[in-house]
Amino acid sequence: MEITKAKELVIKAGKEIAAEGLIARTWGNISCRTDENHFVISASGKEYETLTPDEVVEMDIENLAYEGKIKPSSEKKAHREIYKLKEDAGFIIHTHQHNASAVSAMGQYRVKLDREYEGIGDFVLVSEYGLPSTSHVSDKVAEAVYDSIGKAVIMSNHGAICYGKDYDEAFLVARNLEEACGKYLEFIGVEPWDGEEDHFEELWNTSSVVMKYIDVRAKLPAYLDDFAQMVGPELKILSQAEANEEVIAKAVSENKPILVSGKGAMCNAATKSDQIAMSMIIEKNARAALASLGVKPIGRYEAMFMRQFYLQKYSKLKNKNFEEETE
Repeated sequence: MEITKAKELVIKAGKEIAAEGLIARTWGNISCRTDENHFVISASGKEYETLTPDEVVEMDIENLAYEGKIKPSSEKKAHREIYKLKEDAGFIIHTHQHNASAVSAMGQYRVKLDREYEGIGDFVLVSEYGLPSTSHVSDKVAEAVYDSIGKAVIMSNHGAICYGKDYDEAFLVARNLEEACGKYLEFIGVEPWDGEEDHFEELWNTSSVVMKYIDVRAKLPAYLDDFAQMVGPELKILSQAEANEEVIAKAVSENKPILVSGKGAMCNAATKSDQIAMSMIIEKNARAALASLGVKPIGRYEAMFMRQFYLQKYSKLKNKNFEEETE
């Protein structure tokens, strides 16, 4: 495929996965094969809604070499492994989609589905957990892709990676996976994502999933990587008496979320965009926690490491990108 066309498709896909709620902020990544030796992939830390052709990076499949100052996605190794393994892989979408993410935290290796789904089959494999962007993650994704009968793999405590021969098939697989995982959650008694983003009003997320979890638990641990990165190892759930004016004012001043029993999640953050992302991630993590009761969450050390890395690297990169766009 001609490089310009491939970049256009990656940009189009970025807007589409953001619009469909398959990612929050700049998490996730997209790539398109251009020939047997190269692919293009979305850049690290760039917003999908404003992604430009210069921010879609051409890479060598064999050695991951690229030119220029724009850094490719940190999950480039996983994409490379799929292109090397699967000759029919022409387009790859790595999402943090709601229902698949919830299933990803359940500690399973193989998820039996209610029926066969096009591009997936009647089961989906879950790759072994590892810290994001590490070789361990890409190696384990490759193993699961190799063993899978379909074109989707769930990544433990993280999200999903879906591929197809082209743009349309990759999206078909991603959407079918979300439907299948939604049916699976319904079967085990967990409310799946309804496809809506209207649970966030002003500062509060009052979705039924969030309310159900925080009204019966003492804390919300990190079951998903993006929660660990944006929030940390856990959030304590406060009673309404504990969430007094002083506590709320402190949380607002420090841009920190709080959970209040009977009221919901107060999604404090630096910007409106960050508040919406925080709302999405808390709700997604609450759903994963409900689906994974009795299963250990992400380790405290790993969650703390991801939080610090996010603060030191990702936030700085996002701020740098904003400054460049406003110059």
